Amino acid sequence: MKKLLLAACSLPALAIAAPSNVQIYGVIDAAVTTYKAKGQDTILDFTSGFSMGNRIGIRGREDLGNGYSVGFDLEQGFLLDTGAQFNTWSKDGVVQNGAFNRQSYLDVTGPFGKIAFGRLVSLSGGTGDFNMAKFSVFGIGYGTASFLAYTFNQSRLNNAVVYVSPPVAGLKLSAMYSNGTTTDEVKWSKNTHYYGIGGMFDKGNLNAEIIFEALDNKSSSALKPAYVVTAGGSYKFAATKVFAGYQYGTQQDKRHQHVFLLSAATPLAGGTLKFGGKVLFGKLDGKSIKSGQEDKYNSWNINAAYEYPLSKRTYVYGMAGYADGGKLLSSATTLKASGLPFKANLVNAWQVAAGINHKF
Repeated sequence: MKKLLLAACSLPALAIAAPSNVQIYGVIDAAVTTYKAKGQDTILDFTSGFSMGNRIGIRGREDLGNGYSVGFDLEQGFLLDTGAQFNTWSKDGVVQNGAFNRQSYLDVTGPFGKIAFGRLVSLSGGTGDFNMAKFSVFGIGYGTASFLAYTFNQSRLNNAVVYVSPPVAGLKLSAMYSNGTTTDEVKWSKNTHYYGIGGMFDKGNLNAEIIFEALDNKSSSALKPAYVVTAGGSYKFAATKVFAGYQYGTQQDKRHQHVFLLSAATPLAGGTLKFGGKVLFGKLDGKSIKSGQEDKYNSWNINAAYEYPLSKRTYVYGMAGYADGGKLLSSATTLKASGLPFKANLVNAWQVAAGINHKF
């Protein structure tokens, strides 16, 4: 008991001794959602991280002098309803539950820019400290509205390094490489490598970016390299901010597709109204086409959300959306048989949600 009391009494002293440049932060988000896909029952569910992914992180920075500093970020994703880890990855078919699975890196910053090493989010991953894809008001959240549900995307990368240039007249460049997206084989030729380069202009009311990415898929004898071009941005008018984006992705023996996105955010009754949609056109390629199967697919969706702040760190929200698929995406049966990375509840479905988001 004495040891326990001594440990408890020492906690304030430890807090005082902790460096002031180390911060614990996070997001807690949950919603009640209802959706119905064609040919399926209506589902009522509790959804963890609906508008934003739940996370807890530790970050800090040390000033080295002469304009140089060293920083780090360790960020863990989790499911609020079960407490389980989230944003995991697989190696040889086995799920890997890393302690800091959203991102974990160490960086050096100076007059030259910034260079960081670790587990990073890709340049078009939609989240993380090095994300350049800022062309959708919904980002990677809000279910059917998420642009990740419809685009070519390699979200998180192990064994990665990124360089970010210092901004010059609003323009900065980023280059990212992964020496093995999910594996750490000794031989370089057995790893799947990621290559990305992008430019972002951010000045005044205008934000614009263009990103080129490649995934060589060397770890798989069945997969060809994938190449992706992503472009978009936003412009803030008097009150309304308009977002637009485009992505072209291609992979031999898999698919080729175009995605167009348009959305906006505008103040309304003390909160923010978000509205937007996207259109997709695609075609299967080579070995991915089964005998007698439709090789083309398309979809469109429209979504609206309203966020109302209860404080600077907490907001409540409501959302409604509808997605419709054509040709190969016209039904859950054809979707399942296609091998496409689309969830059945994200096409030919309506969705309604109400939730709360708190940041700390």
